[in-house]
Amino acid sequence: MKLCTIETGLPPEHLIPRFGTYPEMIEAWLSPVLPEAQFSSASAVQGETLPAPEIYDGYLLTGSKYGIYEDHKWIADLREFLVAARDAGRPIFGICFGHQIMAEAFGGKAVKSERGWGVGAHAYQYESEAGPRDGASFVFHQDQVVEVPPGAQVIGAADHCPIGALAYDFPALSVQHHPEFSIEYIGELLDLRGNSVIPSDVTSSARTSLAKMTVDNEPVARWVADFFRKNLAQKAA
Repeated sequence: MKLCTIETGLPPEHLIPRFGTYPEMIEAWLSPVLPEAQFSSASAVQGETLPAPEIYDGYLLTGSKYGIYEDHKWIADLREFLVAARDAGRPIFGICFGHQIMAEAFGGKAVKSERGWGVGAHAYQYESEAGPRDGASFVFHQDQVVEVPPGAQVIGAADHCPIGALAYDFPALSVQHHPEFSIEYIGELLDLRGNSVIPSDVTSSARTSLAKMTVDNEPVARWVADFFRKNLAQKAA
């Protein structure tokens, strides 16, 4: 199984030696439950040419500090790539910005939310037949999907994010939260941006949530691993 992670954002440079890039975080999170996968990456945000969709068996999309509504060529190119990957029947899984740009590419809408920043650990609930088990997830975003694309279904949500996970009527899943993050990494982001970029009240609530809620990223990893296995098995049949 050959998977390619499309890099749409970069961690703060001084944190990369400790935590890795976002594609590396995703591989470290997913590979223990998907050992048959070989991971590659392509950096859309750094202007790398995206692969022809047929080259890889499936694709993943990272989070980003950018908004999907910003006027960058790489964002427009990524929208086109996603449509081509869908048409080629390649399974796609998106995280945060990936969740938002998938929604936009496939006919929905994402905006800078009036709900403001969601940061810390939030309780997510899922449709029992479609998603992983309910539980806390790490969140770090202010943009949200506000219109569900045609043919997509909301299968997960949090109080702060009503369209928190989507399943499509073709092989695609996405989540607004960050199953690849660790509590140490999100803590470093809070230290860096809290009480400045992120308002002080949100910063305080985020720190409280991280202290009180336990996040287990493995159930989401197993759900995503099963998604890729199932769709690639059906393709091969």
